[in-house]
Amino acid sequence: MKRMVLFLMLTSVLGVADLYAQSSTDLGDLMRRGDVYLDPETRETHTGAVFARFEEGMISESGVLENGKKEGRYEYFYLSGRTRMLETYNGGILEGPTETYFKNEQLADKGTYREGEWDGPYEAYWVRGWLAERGNWALGERCGDWISFGQTIMYPACPNE
Repeated sequence: MKRMVLFLMLTSVLGVADLYAQSSTDLGDLMRRGDVYLDPETRETHTGAVFARFEEGMISESGVLENGKKEGRYEYFYLSGRTRMLETYNGGILEGPTETYFKNEQLADKGTYREGEWDGPYEAYWVRGWLAERGNWALGERCGDWISFGQTIMYPACPNE
């Protein structure tokens, strides 16, 4: 019985060590060609978790590359370590929700990208949390009624209205 417990503990520890061996790669250690990151030795596209650092050593961004391009949730940080921005990528193109934060951790804006363009509901806030803008985007074009800095502005109707 003791041997079985020892065996399970040992394989568990080795599994954790293997997990850490597959750690994130510093973007500074990769080659960048346009929006594609390559392994400098093999010149093949990089796939895996990545990060970048400020000169002071703190993490400035983290996410995942797939075939050398940003994929899924990507997070950017202030020097303080607080979240600055969250973005979502598909094949290196902004696709999905995004949020930006002020240094005081208040939400600055939130919206959605489709095919690399703003698309759908959007809100922006003042640093103290008050609404500054609210409206809709249709592939990078404002549409419908917007509340913008206290005024209502009417744009052409959104395609889905």
